[in-house]
Amino acid sequence: MTNFSNNLPILRRRAGYTQEYLAEALEVSRQAVSKWESGATLPEAATLLTLAEVLDCTLDQLMREELADDIPSRAERQAVDEEARFALFVAYDRHMDRYALTVAGGVMLIMFGLGLLISLVGMGSTSGLVVVPLLLCVAAAVFLFIFGGVSHSDFQKAHPVLPEFYAPEAAAGFNRAFRIGMAVSVSAIVADVALLVMLTAIFRHDETMLLFSVALFFFILGAAVGALIFLGMVQSKYNLKKYMENAAIVRQSAGLGAPDEPGMK
Repeated sequence: MTNFSNNLPILRRRAGYTQEYLAEALEVSRQAVSKWESGATLPEAATLLTLAEVLDCTLDQLMREELADDIPSRAERQAVDEEARFALFVAYDRHMDRYALTVAGGVMLIMFGLGLLISLVGMGSTSGLVVVPLLLCVAAAVFLFIFGGVSHSDFQKAHPVLPEFYAPEAAAGFNRAFRIGMAVSVSAIVADVALLVMLTAIFRHDETMLLFSVALFFFILGAAVGALIFLGMVQSKYNLKKYMENAAIVRQSAGLGAPDEPGMK
């Protein structure tokens, strides 16, 4: 007794072949393949040998064994690979955005802390507690820098090699927004300096207002510098080659060496 009619469609699907493709490979008609799978006919012995070679299986698997259709086909495996690739892309994209926001946020906190300190002094506070807000901002910034750096290092160790996620159009689209954002941020810094000069001239005889003017300068400067850092770091995520070079350095410094897998293609 043969299990040929049961095994043939299973092995064909595992190989990712349609009846038409298999028929072309064997130089027979699609109807012949359909009759084999329905059990109406059997191929000749020479065709069986060719069939086993095309399907990358043994004659026993083709004729005798009772195969179960429990192994994913090539198309199913490719679908799983694509799903894993997309999940990795989402993880990388979100991680790089969070990392950029963490570093930019730390810089902004330090600038804002200086602004708060100067504002409190301008309000007439003479207590030593006036430096507490600045110290809290600096402490929070240090936490963000360390947390962001460790998280980024761990991500690089876990994912040292990445496929090319971004289409050229995606990078080009961000570069347009990047140039606009950089122009706005730099213009804000220049305008901030101009505003400080103007307010200094206006309030040159009013120490309190001078201090508030300087505090305002640091608030605006912190926002603008933070935006510059964020935009620059987000832009870097599109340079996957540079990311992988840095990841290799991180792994080597941690004694992990080169990754075992070449990465997803």
